[in-house]
Amino acid sequence: MRTFRKTVAVGGTMLSAAALVILPTTHANAASNCWPRTSSAGQVYMRAPYFGNVYPVFYCNNLGGEPIHEFPDRGNVVGYMNSTTSWFLCRDDYGDLNGEYNNPGHGSRWIYTEADNGQWGFMNDKNISSETNPLEEC
Repeated sequence: MRTFRKTVAVGGTMLSAAALVILPTTHANAASNCWPRTSSAGQVYMRAPYFGNVYPVFYCNNLGGEPIHEFPDRGNVVGYMNSTTSWFLCRDDYGDLNGEYNNPGHGSRWIYTEADNGQWGFMNDKNISSETNPLEEC
């Protein structure tokens, strides 16, 4: 039986596929914070329909196409957020476990927003790459 090794040129160096090892990257820096939505008059505020309270509006980076749930759990999906930079009003730290076990304090965090179809609900915090601590608690 004859075996073949594929050789690859990387940065001017020839490497054998058998010697090529790819190590996972680690995040040396924490995610950047969500940032406030501002206008010429300053910070923008909005009333949250479910809570009735007024909250400052923040932009955060998030995964596109993610579901928005009616409540801070994995239940009823009311819409989707297709953009990858979206605005959010507040955070609920007492929702169902969301699978974000490696980020202390975020394991049951859900973020309140308006889906692309106009329905209000919660996005799972693990789908948001920005740090959501700046958002007020709902």
